[in-house]
Amino acid sequence: MALNPLLQPSPQLKFAEIQLQMSHKKLKIPEVEKELWVENRLGLHARPAAQVVRLAQKFEGDIFLEKDGSRANARDLLAILALGCSQGTRLVLRASGPQAQEAATALFSLFASKFGEK
Repeated sequence: MALNPLLQPSPQLKFAEIQLQMSHKKLKIPEVEKELWVENRLGLHARPAAQVVRLAQKFEGDIFLEKDGSRANARDLLAILALGCSQGTRLVLRASGPQAQEAATALFSLFASKFGEK
């Protein structure tokens, strides 16, 4: 019994798949990692977490905050709050994508400013 020729991959399709795989290997996606410290007295509560979300939404790419093995998407308010970051908490910011450096710099500045709190 012969297989249906429509279900068999064509040589052109296979060639296109190989080219696509090779181009992904050559494509270098920018990645940035920065250490952040929660310095404001009240920690990363709702208002500063909302500032993080608003700022992260301005940039293309993936942005995550990590604390002690837990990871939160920087665009997800509840995930950030679930990290439970009090004053003195160390976070690792991981950003990847076309605007990774800009996002990391902006978020680093936001944390360094203590979110405008005293």
